[in-house]
Amino acid sequence: MRELRESCRMFRPRGRRRKGKPRRVEELRVSLGKFANFPSLVHGLVKISHENTTAKIQRAIIQAFYGLNEYREAYSLSVSGHVGIYEGWLTFEVGAANGLFFDYLDEEAVGKLYSPLESGKEYSILDFLVIITYHYSREGKRVPLNFDHHILRFLFHDGEVEVSLFHSKGTRRMPLDELLSTVISRISLEAKRSGLKPITIEKSRTL
Repeated sequence: MRELRESCRMFRPRGRRRKGKPRRVEELRVSLGKFANFPSLVHGLVKISHENTTAKIQRAIIQAFYGLNEYREAYSLSVSGHVGIYEGWLTFEVGAANGLFFDYLDEEAVGKLYSPLESGKEYSILDFLVIITYHYSREGKRVPLNFDHHILRFLFHDGEVEVSLFHSKGTRRMPLDELLSTVISRISLEAKRSGLKPITIEKSRTL
């Protein structure tokens, strides 16, 4: 998965830090959690309601995406130029927005996202990059297929979260409604594990 992260332009380039020039705290506060180039056109929308504090539901969302990162499951795939359905698998790769890029959602990135919440602050927006990779086996070799790139935006109001989905690249091997259902189900499960009150889907649609 390292090769995928380094080849995706949306992930923050990995470079050496310049000595004596640390990143300004003010810049981090402004950009953390928000993607500066989120498009106005979206391909999916979900509205959910809940009876929890915004900070608690945000922690559940962050943890749900962290658990989704590098999650792999069996998935039936059609292959161009070949007849029938092949048994393969998909894997999720997740990044959290930080200005013009996304930071790979590892423990360090989760800690950065949690830090404002622990100091009593809340996000107005949380954006995530979700890349879905697809592979199947042929003659004993792992064969990759076109990947799907999605950006999800969570917009927070009191007792309500609006989720917007933008499909930026790929053939949509996993339908958008299935992706949204997977994400919301994982958030709901994480909320339950954290002892939060359940979330309710009020509206859901995809293009």
